[in-house]
This record gives sequence, C-alpha cells and structure tokens, in this order.
Amino acid sequence: MIITWFIIFAIAIGIIAVKRSVKNSFAGNAGTEDFASLTSIMGLEEEQEERETEEAKIKPLKVELKEGGIDTSRIKEYNGESVKKFEFRPRNFKEFIAQAQAKEQGRTIIKKVERSIKGHLFLSARQGMGKTTFVKLLANELKAKLITRVGKQLDDTDALVEVINEINTSQEKNVIFFLDECDSMDKKKVKMLNPVIEQFEISDKKIKPVVFACASINKDVWIKNNPDTLDRISHAIQFTNYSADDIKTILNQYRKQLYPYDEVSEEVLNLISKSCKFCPRIGISLLEDFIVEKDINKVLKNRRIVKDGLTETDVKILRVLNQATRAMGCNAVALRAGLNQKQYTMEFEPYLYEMGYLNRVPSRIISDKGKQFLKELK
Repeated sequence: MIITWFIIFAIAIGIIAVKRSVKNSFAGNAGTEDFASLTSIMGLEEEQEERETEEAKIKPLKVELKEGGIDTSRIKEYNGESVKKFEFRPRNFKEFIAQAQAKEQGRTIIKKVERSIKGHLFLSARQGMGKTTFVKLLANELKAKLITRVGKQLDDTDALVEVINEINTSQEKNVIFFLDECDSMDKKKVKMLNPVIEQFEISDKKIKPVVFACASINKDVWIKNNPDTLDRISHAIQFTNYSADDIKTILNQYRKQLYPYDEVSEEVLNLISKSCKFCPRIGISLLEDFIVEKDINKVLKNRRIVKDGLTETDVKILRVLNQATRAMGCNAVALRAGLNQKQYTMEFEPYLYEMGYLNRVPSRIISDKGKQFLKELK
C-alpha cells in the first residue's frame, strides 16, 4: 500500500514539474504544498472546461447561409454559349391575367409596406394557379429580397435560424419571406413563427421587419392546426377559378413570348383551355406538347385526358366512390385508386371537390355531377 501511494505521489510531482516548465508559475522543491497546489490546479481546469462547455451551448449558432438549404457555392455554373429562355412569367400585375381581387389586395399590401405597416398574406389556391408568380410580382414591385422555403424544410430549427440570418443581413430595404406548402410544416414548429411575424423578434433578439407570405392548397389544415398563426396574417387571398377565356389569353401571351413563329389555331387553343382543369400550368404544358407534336388528339391521348380535363385517374377515383356503399376517407380512396394519400389530396381531390364532382361530409362521396359524368362516358 505504501508503495502504491508513493507511485501516485511521484506521478503528481511529475505533473507539477511539467506545469512549472511550461508556465513558469511554480518555484521550489516538490512537497506537500505542491500536491495541494496540483489538486487546486486540476480543479480549476475542470471548472474552466465546464464553463467553456456551457458557453458553447449558449453561444449563438454560426450559420452558413445557403439558398433553400443547398450550399450553392459548390455548384459549377454552366458556361455554354447561350441559355435558351424556357418559360415566360408575368413581369407585372397587368400581365398577370385574371385574379382581379387578389391583385387589388396585392396593391394594398404594397402601399402598406411602403408605409412600414405589416402586410403579411396567405395565398390559397390549387397547384399551378400562379401563387409563386404572384409573390414574385409583389417582390418586384417592392424591389424586395425574396427568400423562399417549403414548409417541411422548417421542421429543422436550424433552417429557421438560416432564414432569420438571411433576413437580418439582407441589404434590400424590403424583404419577403415566402413559405410555400406551409401546411406541410410540423404544426408545433409553426408556433415559432408567431413572434417572428408579430413582433419581429425571437428570444428577445430583434428581426428586420419582413413581409411573411405563405401559400397552401389546404388552407383548412392551417385553420384546424394553426388558427393563432393565421390570425396574425392580415390578408387572406383566395384565388378564384380561371375561365376558359382567361386560360386562352394566358396561352396566347405565352406563345407570343416564346413561340412567335409557331401557329396554333383557335380551335386548338379552345380545346386546350377546356382540357387543362382551368389551370395555367397544365394549359401551358399542353400547349408546349402541341408545339412539338402538331396533333392535339395525340397530346390529349398521351396525357390520358378523357373528357373536360379529367384524366383516367380522375375517372377511376369517381368510379371508386360510385361503387362505395358509404363515405370514404381520403386514404381509402387513394389506395383503391392506386395512389398514395399525398398524391390524392394534392393532385386530384382539390379539383374534383372544387368543381363539384365529389363532396366531403367530411369523408368523400360522389356527387350528382360526378354520377352524371360517369353516365355520359358510357
């Protein structure tokens, strides 16, 4: 036992000697005082390490700004001779066809922001109706920096820190933070946005005043899960259905900008306008198919469009509901139609419900219009 303590004591004296040579902080021979000194020093070092660990925990995160969560600095840019213009987007509200009420609210938002009044907005519309284009036009009018994310991206709290840092370091006077598909964000994480959009602060840290714009095809999800956040957004903008004439005007505008030398007859434009579910994005896609195929029947067949814009999948959904003995949940309908739930709720149900082919009570049943459509197909 005495030998063991002697070894421990010798090691302790050795450590003290090393510290003396490095720091020049000790003098004299090793002894009992040195052993006490060693114990004290080791204790201080442990306390210092603990303090540094705690400071690291509370130290503000150093965030590398990335565009949409992607480190764009690593991307090698294309240096070819030229890049063809692949799409045309409206450059101002005059070129943005229809949606008169939405555009009037947009002009009001612009005036409010110019007076330093909050102008948050919630856009509700089906996919492809122009929600993103509308927000980009607002940003253009305000000469604002536009920061865009998809709801699911903000489930990672670090992603919200990135957005806030991007807002606070922006050089532009005005900033718009656009959260697309906001209903896909975890409802508990949405609560973190409340102080950001209401007081422009989070955890007592100031945030540069920002216009918060969000969009969804499922506004009812936000009404159910996040009514408190929705209450903080003053402008609820609901896009109305485009008419066939509106779609035709959009198609003509698009063709003149990108394909001025391709002839498209009035008959073809009318047929496309009625076969695209009154959705500009689908209409433009059908137009481009026709530009290269020159055969509208082939285009509709390739897209499996059966009648009035409804596809073979839409028809299958209606037949599933028509054969059901009671109302069906969305997951059951999706499985019977060979879809997953998200496909069904995002791509197919919104149009079928909006146009009155099915009803929600709250489960799904086929409507009289849906039954009549199936009879006409026979």
